[in-house]
Parts: sequence; C-alpha cells; structure tokens
Amino acid sequence: MPPEFAFIIALVLLLCLMLGVAVIFLMLARPWLRAVLYGTPVPLVTIIAMRLRGNPPLLLVESYIVLKRSGVATTIGEVESVYVDSRTRVRDRDDLVELVQKQLGKPLIDANGRQ
Repeated sequence: MPPEFAFIIALVLLLCLMLGVAVIFLMLARPWLRAVLYGTPVPLVTIIAMRLRGNPPLLLVESYIVLKRSGVATTIGEVESVYVDSRTRVRDRDDLVELVQKQLGKPLIDANGRQ
C-alpha cells in the first residue's frame, strides 16, 4: 500500500471522528448554552446524566428556564424528578411547567418578591 493511500485513509478516519465528536458536543451543548444565555446555568455533567437516563435535556432545560424566569424557586433536579414521575402526561414545555408548579407547590414570585 502506498504511503499516500494510507495517509488519505487516516485523514478520512480522523475527519469522521472529529465529525462524530462535534455532533455529540452539539447535542449536549445546545441545552447547556441556552441555559447559560438565559441566566439559569445547568452543569454540563447534569445534561450528560439526563441524556444517559433517557430524559430529554432540551425539554427539561427549557422548562427550568421558564420556571426560573417566572420566579419559581426550583432546581433542575426537581424539574427532572417531576418529569420522571409524570412522563406520560408531559407533551411539551408548558405541561411540565404546570406539573412542577402543582406537584412542588412552588408559587410564582414577582420581581418584588411577592407571591
């Protein structure tokens, strides 16, 4: 086998590996970046754990952002817990937000700290 052919094969394999890493990174980075930009940071390790547990990180992070921006004092762990408990009733982000507010009894708090 000529050295040029081996170099081309190695280059193609390296490009495939880099593409695979980029795709995996984008799957994890999208919810993480969204959370950071909205001021509700979620650790990247938590997003990886959500994906490994089979929970949709983007749905959970979007619901968490809505809850935090509307003044509900909650954590991403509580949002994920409610999702796991009522997975069959959640169709979209708004369903999950409503369930979190009901199950955890977390009232909405306005900008002045009033309920």
